[in-house]
Amino acid sequence: MPLKPARGAPIDPLRYRVSIMKEHAPIGLAPAQRALGGPATPAADLLPRDPASRADLLRTAAFDATVYGLSAYLQYEQLYKQAWDRDSAQYTGFNRFRHERALAGPDYATFRVPNSDTLYSTAWIDLGQGPVAIEIPATRLRYYTLNIFDIYGNPHNLSNRTIGFDGGRFLLVAPGWQGSAPAGFQVWQAATVQLWILMRAFAQSDAETAAARAFQDQVRIIAPAGAPRAGAADGTPPPPRAGAIGLLAVLDQVLRVNGCLPGEEALVSRFRALGLLGPGPFDAAQLDATARAAIESGHEQALTMIQRSKSQLGVPAATGWMKVEKGNYGYDYVRRAVTNAAGLGANVREENASYTTFVDGAGQALDGAGARYRLVLTTPPPVDAFWSVTLYDARTFALFPNALQRYLISDRTAGLVVAPDGAIEIALQHAEAREGNWLPAPAGPFFIVMRAYGPQAPMLTGRWLPPAIVPVQA
Repeated sequence: MPLKPARGAPIDPLRYRVSIMKEHAPIGLAPAQRALGGPATPAADLLPRDPASRADLLRTAAFDATVYGLSAYLQYEQLYKQAWDRDSAQYTGFNRFRHERALAGPDYATFRVPNSDTLYSTAWIDLGQGPVAIEIPATRLRYYTLNIFDIYGNPHNLSNRTIGFDGGRFLLVAPGWQGSAPAGFQVWQAATVQLWILMRAFAQSDAETAAARAFQDQVRIIAPAGAPRAGAADGTPPPPRAGAIGLLAVLDQVLRVNGCLPGEEALVSRFRALGLLGPGPFDAAQLDATARAAIESGHEQALTMIQRSKSQLGVPAATGWMKVEKGNYGYDYVRRAVTNAAGLGANVREENASYTTFVDGAGQALDGAGARYRLVLTTPPPVDAFWSVTLYDARTFALFPNALQRYLISDRTAGLVVAPDGAIEIALQHAEAREGNWLPAPAGPFFIVMRAYGPQAPMLTGRWLPPAIVPVQA
């Protein structure tokens, strides 16, 4: 059980900033230098003179850089909009929350495949000028989490699962930080200098939504004086652009600011052949036509592989469902890239056990134009927090717009019909279902995600699995 920090009166932001700045020296480019640690070679990396061999090397290096860096690139797109681009509607700067005050609907644009169970808040944290403090209040919310991702998309949680409902006070510190936390704070060691906090606060009824909004307002981020620092060597971060050149410019920026994670040094050193981590920021103008063509080819090959691998995100859980494997990536960069390409913000299974299916129990694609379906939960998902069944349009990966504005059925759905034996039957169809629990579907392909927050042992061990979705006669 994680230690809970001592509780006390709210801290004074000015006194806090002074105290931590005495303890901490700016990191600068040290993470990138550590990333390529080891003795220096007497000469530059060997790059073959033979055009065909050189193209082969650059193509494979670009393939690997795309697989390794795609998650960071996709997160950086969001970071740039919120923390750097002052013309963006999402702009807040670093170390400040942007709160969503309503549940996600079909027009939600921050990332794909959002839930509609919780209010979202997002913040980008920069630890380059020193630790950043987080205060989480005590709460009676059914569920909350501050889902904290390093720049490469690896998740951690400060949630009711990990710290309880009493909240706490935490000091987020960068790799290599030396110092002591102010009294009453627990040090939280970050893996990278830049972090994404995706906060979720449960809300379904009007009263729950009001409580979730109050919780959003009470979670505090307190940054050191002078933060945020410039994110690139010249103080101007590159805007995210499509294509291989855009990804490499972002990956170079990310590595310079954050370095790589332990054990990745050898892989990352290969990217120097592409022009990354040189004396200055990545400069595509230094690439000749042959090099550029090879790099674009490797990038496209990697993207094609990632796209074709999306169906392998989960482990078959029988009856058409896939148990989604997410969050714990290790060195599995392909899984990390595929997961984040499908949708950012994937959590660890212990926090949210989820299942997804695009097919019915017979393996036929779910399509509201030609069939009606039923999902009968004879035993509802065993959870400590809540569960939900959410429907998405398979063409857009967005919530399906409908007149009821109903995007999910959950254990908290108003008017939920439960059979005497405890079973819950959910109708998945385009035409109105006049009785029971109707989840509107498009007149076209769709898919279903079942989420279980606070999953109990039967879900984590596989003893409980979702039943098949079955077609029914019109």
